[in-house]
Amino acid sequence: MARILQVCNADFTLAKFLLPLVLKLADAGHTVECVCEGGNIPAEITARGIVVHPFEFPRRGDPLQFLAGIRRMRRIVRRGRYDCVNSHNRNASIIARVAAWLENTPLSIYTARGFYFHDDQGAIAHEVTVWLEAFLARITDFTLSQSREDVDYVVRRGIIPREKIEWIGNGISTRRFTPVRERHAVETELGFRGNCFRVGATGRLVQGKGFIDLLEAFAVLNPTIPNAELLLIGGNIAQDIHPFQRQFLDRVDALGLRQKVVVTGVTDCVEKHLAVCDVFVLPSYREGVPRSLLEAMSMGLPCIATDIRGAREIIKHGEEGLLYQPKDVPALARLIDRLYRDGELRTHIARNARALALAQYDEAGYLQKQVSAIERFLHRAQA
Repeated sequence: MARILQVCNADFTLAKFLLPLVLKLADAGHTVECVCEGGNIPAEITARGIVVHPFEFPRRGDPLQFLAGIRRMRRIVRRGRYDCVNSHNRNASIIARVAAWLENTPLSIYTARGFYFHDDQGAIAHEVTVWLEAFLARITDFTLSQSREDVDYVVRRGIIPREKIEWIGNGISTRRFTPVRERHAVETELGFRGNCFRVGATGRLVQGKGFIDLLEAFAVLNPTIPNAELLLIGGNIAQDIHPFQRQFLDRVDALGLRQKVVVTGVTDCVEKHLAVCDVFVLPSYREGVPRSLLEAMSMGLPCIATDIRGAREIIKHGEEGLLYQPKDVPALARLIDRLYRDGELRTHIARNARALALAQYDEAGYLQKQVSAIERFLHRAQA
């Protein structure tokens, strides 16, 4: 059995995204340790005696901060004598991959939850990001990508050889995120009013998530849908580089919508909040394969998403959801209004969305792909 180090940017990421993988690797007999920032470690990890190394990652592109971070990470890697370092997130993975390379770790794996070059970048920024990914790929043994589109792009551009990258998709608990019949009971439990058309969205309140666009679209619709409410399930975490909650709420007040907009803050009961929504919107400018969208689809919600990498891999327009161009506020408003007025379309999309989540995006299959890939790469490295 192997010694595996999982590196991510924050305790939030560890709890919300990596916990099932960490536990499954441990169940398979591997010794797993983690590195992340923040002290809110999931109880399941502490109960198993899994070591979590606290770490402060740079928030800005300061080379000196990155060099200091690499030195600190090298000490962790050197002491741990790991067979595999599996890194996630941008800044955390840069530091972990360089440290693993310098310490001659037998296996370095990067899990790409959407490469950091994307459609919303300018040409120069895009090429600089591509160059950085190409450099990091040279010191990384294997890459696991959530996005098929990313795999095709990096192979076509010669950034990563085909034999060094593998598609894993994404997955969520379809048992946890399941349609709820007793919506009124959940509304009462959460303290929400009933008899309203509620538009939901999930995520951290940062600029790249496009929540201002959703707010502006909601403001357009508010006069014509008097019982409408906007529910943002999320907030900011300490590690957010560009927190946006204050600016968002200021805009809510400027539009006179404080009585119509609810921001929950970070919550552990996302599924309950989704259960009181009629429509879900993903207005993001950049994603890998968006987990929040899959969770809403698994709940049987009709979804609207930006036509970006990841979302368009999941949704066929008019079947499992509706797509629009990023930042096109009038188009988003029209699609929300269309779903509000067309109950048959809502039912059609919701049924297809739930079926797709069950068939292709259940968490069990997603986890097995990752564990199988890691163990296969370990076998090659040890051969």
